Amino acid sequence: MRRFILPVLVASICSFPLTAQDDYIPTFEDTMAVYEDLFEIKEPLNLTLKFDVKELKKTQWKEEYLPGEMTCHVREGFEVRHNVRIKARGEIRKRICYAPMFWVNIKHSGIAAEDLADVTKLKMVIRCKASNTYKNYILREYLTYQIWNLLSPYSFNTRLVKLKIIDTGRKDKESEDWAFLIEPEEMMAARNNCVSIKNDRLSLRTVNQEWMDKVAFFSYMVGQMDFSVTGRHNLKILTSKEYGSTGFIPVPYDFDYCGFVDAEYAIPDETLGIETVRERYFLGPCRSEEAYREAIDWLASYRDEIRELINNFEYIDDSEKRFLLDFIESYYEESERSWFLNRSIDATCR
Repeated sequence: MRRFILPVLVASICSFPLTAQDDYIPTFEDTMAVYEDLFEIKEPLNLTLKFDVKELKKTQWKEEYLPGEMTCHVREGFEVRHNVRIKARGEIRKRICYAPMFWVNIKHSGIAAEDLADVTKLKMVIRCKASNTYKNYILREYLTYQIWNLLSPYSFNTRLVKLKIIDTGRKDKESEDWAFLIEPEEMMAARNNCVSIKNDRLSLRTVNQEWMDKVAFFSYMVGQMDFSVTGRHNLKILTSKEYGSTGFIPVPYDFDYCGFVDAEYAIPDETLGIETVRERYFLGPCRSEEAYREAIDWLASYRDEIRELINNFEYIDDSEKRFLLDFIESYYEESERSWFLNRSIDATCR
């Protein structure tokens, strides 16, 4: 595996505040607090995972756990190490990636963070291939999660990771690259005082109409055409624990096939009649013009904040920012056209 050199990070820390004292000696409480607020802190984690990548690839379709070691580098002279287990995941990326995406099972690792007490495993998203073409896909997908996180509380928090992998199957060969962790579904649901619904027979008509409209227009903006309520494909479904009228709330995830990411392996479904994921296609429900306008105005109210989010993301260069901003701006410009609803929305709504 090639070694990737990352830009120097302003702050590469676990969930722990840095101190200016060079001779600081961490206490037991400091060690126990390292993974507290894992998905609330914005600075990237600095992690090392040591496991047999070759064996993971060999057994990826068996979905067996392999032993691994995870080290969180808090600061110079302060790191914590835990025994974890690694298992491959992701059907499509198993077929196309150099190494599969994987779960990090922390159930018996000794991590004591209160938020993670009931969490069995964490979803890690890593770079798919060594080619330079793939170098920005991870950061683009992370930003897609961040945009929806800005738009909705019903969203997965994510944590950027500066990840070193030590491959024990290749004489401890090292590689470094960007990755990110995705908040476990049970944590996301609990944060919203909700529970997850495991029902694959729901439809566009049976979920909360307001939130379905918002998900549909967000998906159109970022070029996400790889989702479906029925079957819960790239959508989780929540419902509130409290009595009320919220109904079933769709939560989008897994954005590597969207136009905003523009991965070279992302090919739109042939039934859509488009050639690339950079061509938008509306997959939301057919609604009244008034309902459409509400969703359009809602998304328009976040235009400056989305631009600011991308512009302030320090781990991509200016040309990459322009590429992403141009795609987002092309949606807003299109949504202001007199023909937008008739030609772009009503023509393909379900």
